[in-house]
This record gives sequence, structure tokens and C-alpha cells, in this order.
Amino acid sequence: MNKSAGRSPRRVVLKALGASVALPWLESSRSLGVEAVQTPAKRFAFLFFGDGVHPPEWWSKGEGRNLELGPAFTSLESIRHKVNFIHGLHHPDDVVGGHAKGAAGILTGVRPQGGRDILASISMDQVLAQRLGEDTVLPSLVLACERPVSGFHESSYSMMYASHVSWSSPVSPVPSEMYPALAFDSLFESRSNRTHVSVLDHIQDQLKHVSQRVSVADKSKIDEYTSSVREVEQRLARMQQRQQDEKADADRTDFQRPPAGVPGQLDEHARLMCDIIALAFQTDRTRIATLLLTNNLSGQVYPFLGLNVDHHNYSHNWQGKEYASITRFWVEQYAYLVRKLNAMPEGDGTVLDNSCIMLANEQWTAHSAPRIPLLMSGSLSGKIQTGRSLDYENAKERRMSSLLLNVMDHMGVHLNEFGNVSEFLPSI
Repeated sequence: MNKSAGRSPRRVVLKALGASVALPWLESSRSLGVEAVQTPAKRFAFLFFGDGVHPPEWWSKGEGRNLELGPAFTSLESIRHKVNFIHGLHHPDDVVGGHAKGAAGILTGVRPQGGRDILASISMDQVLAQRLGEDTVLPSLVLACERPVSGFHESSYSMMYASHVSWSSPVSPVPSEMYPALAFDSLFESRSNRTHVSVLDHIQDQLKHVSQRVSVADKSKIDEYTSSVREVEQRLARMQQRQQDEKADADRTDFQRPPAGVPGQLDEHARLMCDIIALAFQTDRTRIATLLLTNNLSGQVYPFLGLNVDHHNYSHNWQGKEYASITRFWVEQYAYLVRKLNAMPEGDGTVLDNSCIMLANEQWTAHSAPRIPLLMSGSLSGKIQTGRSLDYENAKERRMSSLLLNVMDHMGVHLNEFGNVSEFLPSI
């Protein structure tokens, strides 16, 4: 392999072992006479929710053992040593200010064009996908929990900007997958007439063969991996059965069944998407992922939080307890993914240790963008110190594009400029 430097040889290892599906990092490959294992791959995921946060609870201070967290971050207490709580970064107001264009600007640092012609910029995740994507089955995984919105906002911006964070070119947002089952199929290539057959059932003999030839520790990793895949498959099957039952009820009543393939409740949908990202990273099917949890001007609803009005309407009362519960909910989904990745051993650490996982919102409050709410976990194989509260409010350089430039550099994609900057961010 001429391009083997920096690659994880996981697919080569498994081919030599006779398996046709990617598995977690194994320590036994060298003893089995397979190509020497290199440094684990670095990965990047970005989770987005729109329309601001609840500022009174969104705070942190200190670092290490002295790190203190506001109520918004309660779900991250157990993993805070692997998280950076970043305050004060911003995009210029003309990039993310206002409802209509913030999602499109968050990973580009470039102001989208108003009017009928679509013109944004390539997003940071797709720069990584174009440079690193050839090493994996999928260059990137682009998911969403809310449907794209069409038409134009009163500000003259296309609502396409409000519904996409991932852009492969200035005129091409990357289509997002809303259906967990289809996202799962794309990872394991089960689109054929075998889609109703378990992925694990299909490869059971191969997994058994591999398990007999690896160490006890590796056998435990394979068992954990197969349990994770089986759990997602079973949840998808239960969801499908529930939808079939709901359809049967709808045939007898006026009940309107939800769209096929999408969970009926947002919390279940979000967790399934997080599980799929975790599986994708654990098995090295892709190293780049984005998940749009809500659009700008979001219509998401939260009955499981006891709320009966849509997300955007609650954002106008961003100091209220209702919006505080929505902010905490999205941090909880992020914490779920971070903890799941941290429970997956890889090399001398975990999958999280070799990753950078971000959660961000394009605005601070419903109509104000003086700073970007931002969390970042994982050290990218020791490149980034974690467990800190970082405040750039009064820093000379505080543009978010500088942070994105840093992260790409740590992942081996070296650029002189990105978005609206050519400077790196200090301390990252």
C-alpha cells in the first residue's frame, strides 16, 4: 500500500482472518502474522441543534479536579475529564445571525447567499471526507432527526440553509438520512433481498472462526461488538413492529400513522442515530459523521418532556424552564454518544480517545449570536488536552473557523486557511 502511512489496516487484518465485516480494534493481528497494527484512526463527529440555548444553565469554570459544571451539563459529570467546555467563540453575525442561515454557516464559516440562487461553501466535515474518506466504506455519514424545510424565509434566505450543516460544495448540501434502518443498512451493506436477515446471522460462522484465533481480550471485544449490533437490530425490528401495529390501528380509526421508518418519538430517534454513529466509528465504516438534531426554526416537539409546543416557539422564551429542559435534553443525547464511545476499547484507550465529538448551536439565544454554545470531547489520540473550561470571550482570536482549522490539522488535513480565517486557535 503506497498510502498506508496513517491508515488503520483494520480491513486488511480482517480480510486475512477471513471475516467480511469490519470489527473493533484487535490486539491479536500481529501474532496471527498480519500486517503490523498502526495508530488507531482519528474520527470526527458533529451534532447540531438550532435556535439557541438556555444561557443561565450553560456555564462552566476551572479544569481538572476543579472543573465545575452548570445544570445544563449534569449528564456529562461522569465523563467531564474527557470533555472541553468552550465558551466565547463566534462566527461573524453575517455568517450565522438570524434564523435562516445558521445551520449552513456553522461548519463553513462563510455567509450563505440570499435570494433564489443557492451559494454556501464546503463544510469542514466534507473537507475531511474528501481527504480521508477513501480509507473507509463510507466517506462520511450524514444523518438528521428533522426533515429538511423548503421555500424561503422572510429574510430572503432559502430554508435549505436552515436544514443542512453538511455541504459537499457551495451549491450542494449533502442529503441527510432520517431513517435509522437505512442508515444501518448503509453501514453493513445489507440493501439486497437479505435486508430482513440479521447482519450477525449472515456472518456468524466468520465471527466464530475469528474468535477462536484471537486473545481472550479480543474475544471479549468481539462479543461486546456483536451485542451492540444485535441491540440496534432488535430496536429497529421493534420499531418496525410497532409501526405495523399502529397501521393496523389506523385502519380501524382516524389515527394518522407516522412516516414509515422514522420513530414516532424524538428521544428514541436521537438515541438510535447516536447508536449508529457509535457503530460506524467502532467498526471503522466511516470516520466522519454529522447529525442534525433540529433545524433552525425547528418544529420538533417534546411530549416526553411534558411540553406541548414546538421547539422554535419555546426558544422565544429562552429564559423559561421549558426551554431549559430542551437544552438539557440535547446535551443528554450528546452525553449518551460520548459515554458509549468511551466504553469501546481501542488500542491503549477508547474510541472516544481517538475522536473529536462536537455539539454546537449556531446561536446563543433565539435571535442573538454573540457566541456559539460548544462542547468538544475526545483528545484525537492525545492531540487535544481535555477536561477544561475554555473562555475565548476576550481573546484576540475567537472565530470558530480557527477551531475547525485546528481540528482538521490534528486529523492530518493541513490547510493554510478555512472559512473566514487563516489563524489557528490558541490552546487547542
